[in-house]
Amino acid sequence: MLRTLVFTAVLLSVQAAAHADVYRWVDARGQVQYSDRWVPGSELVKVDKSKQNAQAATARQTSDQSKLAASNTAIANQQAQASAVQTVQKDLAKVREEQCKQATERYDKAIQARRIFKADKDGKREYVSDAEADAYRAQTLTDKQAACGPQTK
Repeated sequence: MLRTLVFTAVLLSVQAAAHADVYRWVDARGQVQYSDRWVPGSELVKVDKSKQNAQAATARQTSDQSKLAASNTAIANQQAQASAVQTVQKDLAKVREEQCKQATERYDKAIQARRIFKADKDGKREYVSDAEADAYRAQTLTDKQAACGPQTK
């Protein structure tokens, strides 16, 4: 019975030591010593794999969380950029619409006017010839088509 008890105790201590880190060092008398505790000047001989696995799992989890956070940040940046692009497109559409409106008004005025005039330095009206008026009307039509698109008349 005593033998069985001692044998069991030895097996349990071997099992406990098998799951621990093992350090090796040389003592003051020159003898090699082994322990599961770190001693100054010792070197790690065997690493507890369960400890390594737990550390690796923690590191992997931290890495996955940081990748997820980076992915979420990238998605948020893409959404913000897409929103900014839409806003710019809306603003450009408003500007184009206003430019088209102004070009259309100039063209309609040029077509409806019987005579076209230019203002000189003093603010006096100087009426242009019929050929110059036709050229001005053609230019306003070209400007209108450039601002509104070629489909407008």
